[in-house]
Amino acid sequence: MVDCVRTIVLLAAFAAIAACAKGPQIQPLTKGFVEGSFSASDAAVRACRAKLAAETSGRLKVVGSQASGARSSVYMRIGPSGAPWRCQVGSDGSNPTVGFMGYGGMG
Repeated sequence: MVDCVRTIVLLAAFAAIAACAKGPQIQPLTKGFVEGSFSASDAAVRACRAKLAAETSGRLKVVGSQASGARSSVYMRIGPSGAPWRCQVGSDGSNPTVGFMGYGGMG
């Protein structure tokens, strides 16, 4: 009986730790963070992914993009906290620049 109770307590503790490990996503500071809409070229998205991957570590996910004439913006989240980043890039993938859009440290 004691072993059964101990097992239940350990499973509950592991479940609580697992729930905490995922944590909430970091929210962007600005309302201009785009998620779910994709209009930038594949070249722009590839260049931004490569630029951000070279400057950070963690799982990277493209969550949205906007194309506006010769420039595009690609929106990405990185790491377990979903830290929000924006990349501004030429529509042909030239000159990508990335910037953190959240608050606090990098995720």
